[in-house]
Amino acid sequence: MKPSALGNEQRRHFPPLAPPFPVLDSNYQTPFPLDHFYGGPSENPHASFLTISRKYFRYEARRNFLAEAAFFLVFAAALALTFVSGAIAIIQFLTRPEA
Repeated sequence: MKPSALGNEQRRHFPPLAPPFPVLDSNYQTPFPLDHFYGGPSENPHASFLTISRKYFRYEARRNFLAEAAFFLVFAAALALTFVSGAIAIIQFLTRPEA
């Protein structure tokens, strides 16, 4: 349950010069009990970064490699086209006859 703000009926007890801000209820309770949480290692305490990365590259990276390679080639082609277009514009600007 989220903390609740007291309504206008509670504000009339404040002095008239008090700033208009909501008074929060401090009886906050979590939406789920934390009785069974004691911290510590996760369910697989021996999972190191090396083990996690090996599993990723063995299973998940193979599925996504072709799609990622295709997107990389599209972006690389767009970048190369931008550089070539910019170079052509600069060359044309520099080779203009003086007016």
